[in-house]
Amino acid sequence: MIHLDAMPMPVVIIDHALNIIESSKKTEKLLGHAASFLDWVDDESREKAVRFMQDKHSEKIELNLVTIDGAISLFSVLMTWDDTFATVALQKEDHRLMQLMGKVTEHKRRLEESDMELILKKNELEQSLKRIGELSTAAIELTDEIVLIPLFGDLTVALIHQNQQRILDNIYVKNIDEVIIDLQSVGVMDAAGVEEMIKMIKSFSLFGTACTITGVKPEHAPFLHQVHMIQKLTFINNLEDKLSRIVY
Repeated sequence: MIHLDAMPMPVVIIDHALNIIESSKKTEKLLGHAASFLDWVDDESREKAVRFMQDKHSEKIELNLVTIDGAISLFSVLMTWDDTFATVALQKEDHRLMQLMGKVTEHKRRLEESDMELILKKNELEQSLKRIGELSTAAIELTDEIVLIPLFGDLTVALIHQNQQRILDNIYVKNIDEVIIDLQSVGVMDAAGVEEMIKMIKSFSLFGTACTITGVKPEHAPFLHQVHMIQKLTFINNLEDKLSRIVY
């Protein structure tokens, strides 16, 4: 399963009976602790919740939920089902509107900004290494809706853990439609690192964000067989062709 607490929005795992299997800290802070998802649903929305949320073909509905302070608020409920469980992301409609109105575009390329002078100072070494790690997964905004993330170095658990929160927050806040992950400059892959990358990519779909992977080398193929099973994921051979279609 995905790391619920790493998600920038409230997320909960439910079964077909709408029992809560797991909920994130953000969810419980907003709605409180509950055994069933229906415990959070306003009385007038419960019939709708049962009818649509138990339908595995449903992906998004709007429901009135009762927050922990007793207020009734309208939420978009985004669902992704597997055979047994659904991952449910909750998005306050008034919160989303504020984010869309306040959205700004920041086109910053930081791949060459690593300030190696900091490494010469022992007391700043940790921050310098953190900065290098961030540059290894720098997000380049090609358009307002498309982000390119070229990965550098070895694909490890540490690399993903260090950067996934920043990446997920960026995608959510800026309402990104597509993420392109470029593996051309990735050296060594390990199975655990690939597994963490897969979890992060699965998290994209909760935002309705598609993912494209490019730059796959022959030595990467044995590690990526699981990735092909992810929804809203495509592979391309040539990044330049993709970029030219975006530009023109």
